[in-house]
Amino acid sequence: MNEPRRLAVVSGGGSGLGREIALELARRGYDLALLGRRRPPLEETLVLAGVPESSIVFPCDVRDAEAIERFAAEIDERWGAADVVVPAAGTSSLAPVEQIAPEDFTDILATNLTGVFLLLRALLPAMKERGRGWIFPLLSVAARRAFPGWGAYCASKWGLRGLVEVLREELKGTGVRVTALYPGATDTPIWDHLPGTWDRAAMVRPQEVARALAYALEADPSTLVEEIHLGPAGGSL
Repeated sequence: MNEPRRLAVVSGGGSGLGREIALELARRGYDLALLGRRRPPLEETLVLAGVPESSIVFPCDVRDAEAIERFAAEIDERWGAADVVVPAAGTSSLAPVEQIAPEDFTDILATNLTGVFLLLRALLPAMKERGRGWIFPLLSVAARRAFPGWGAYCASKWGLRGLVEVLREELKGTGVRVTALYPGATDTPIWDHLPGTWDRAAMVRPQEVARALAYALEADPSTLVEEIHLGPAGGSL
């Protein structure tokens, strides 16, 4: 009897860090289940990955609790549970606190924090029941340091850091691992719409963040890599 294929769930899998991480996981033999707001970029990732037809895309907004529950039900039916979960969907804006539009603040927290919560809440029961799995939350240097103009983004990442620390405690003894990634400024499309001048050539390559995740996966099973911090060689931008 053939062993069931391993499954990696990646939100934000159509571009940036989500895409690079999905490609890295595909090279390691994982089926992919990709979430994102638009189908074409997700399908392009699957083409680039060259993964089996069993992989799927699921266009949805990670803030939509009902859609995420439908996605989790499909995962349970096809694979039983996810082996790796990477909540990579994210958004940002740049403005002083007193100039942040309330709707922008709400949107950033809903995507970067609540969206992660909804995905993990939906997928964790099956992972715990099976007794194994690995979660790779994408934090940020902005989860530990404050940067002027990044109030909403920092709030979302500091909140996510707290959620991850609680989750780490709750998952002890379940077989489900948590490795938090803390990249500094990384050259992804998130910068395309931000005001200002950014030296993107000096930023971390998204492929390096994906390689860091792979390092944790390949570590000796007796060792848990709880956090990985990366940053531009020249320091914070």
